[in-house]
Amino acid sequence: MKAYTLKIKNNTKEYHLFEGIMLKDGCNSNQHSICEKMDKSQSSGNVFACEDEDSARLKCAEIGREVCGICVSHLYTTY
Repeated sequence: MKAYTLKIKNNTKEYHLFEGIMLKDGCNSNQHSICEKMDKSQSSGNVFACEDEDSARLKCAEIGREVCGICVSHLYTTY
């Protein structure tokens, strides 16, 4: 199952999503954000971690426009 982690980029304060997978003891996440514009090393912590798609979508919606639009668009179906 996919897992999502939200991080804040230190120098711009933009929020970016990282995709990973659920593990027995939590989750992991890719080195780069979904949009490829942020590396994990550019953040000092997580806003949230190990969330499923529905939970990540709701939490990002609560935060609002500060979340990268490219990253968050991957949480929505397009037809």
